[in-house]
Amino acid sequence: MSGILYGVSVGSGDPELITLGAVKAIGECSVIAVPRTKGESSLALTIAEQVADMSGKEIVFFDFPMSLDKSEWEKSHETAAKDICGRLSEGMSVAMLCLGDISVYSTFSYIAERVKQSGFICRWIPGVTSFCAAAAVCGSPLVSGNEPLIVVPASSDNFDELLKQSGTKVIMKSRGISDRLRTVLESRPFFAVSDCGMQGERIYTDVNDIPENGSYFTVYIVK
Repeated sequence: MSGILYGVSVGSGDPELITLGAVKAIGECSVIAVPRTKGESSLALTIAEQVADMSGKEIVFFDFPMSLDKSEWEKSHETAAKDICGRLSEGMSVAMLCLGDISVYSTFSYIAERVKQSGFICRWIPGVTSFCAAAAVCGSPLVSGNEPLIVVPASSDNFDELLKQSGTKVIMKSRGISDRLRTVLESRPFFAVSDCGMQGERIYTDVNDIPENGSYFTVYIVK
């Protein structure tokens, strides 16, 4: 009998936000797949270890490049999927950890597509997104009434057009304060949270207080 690949969301940073479903999925898997960049330690694993019992489980790290080179990304995805499929074919179930929610900009989606094409079952375990956690920390609703919510990667080609739309904008995946992001924050009410739920969490409401090369885990909510 083949194993199952689980995409397991571990939430935004606070281990108390991991769901019971995520803990259960981790418990049912003999292998824990951990995405990381440049061989660095994994925040997702650190969070999960505080809640789930990892004893006796095999921890497998998969390194994914920060490069924008699509061929490098696809090669790393193929390598990870092939490794995981080998384990699934041997009857081992695999839990792949993901910060935030597994359906929002996660590496898992690329892996799952390849694993499904190979004939294996994939299951997605949802979690608390960084922007939902940030809104809760700040005690502010993301949207009310009929307001739309627009999630915008800071590197989006349509960044300026998306920011012109009505409703609340969530800006993610920023590697610092770019000129265009600074312009937006200077002209509109916003709050930003860096490292939400983690040690060193910071809340900003003034763009001048945000470090130029701040944490990658900073989410901006523009009203």
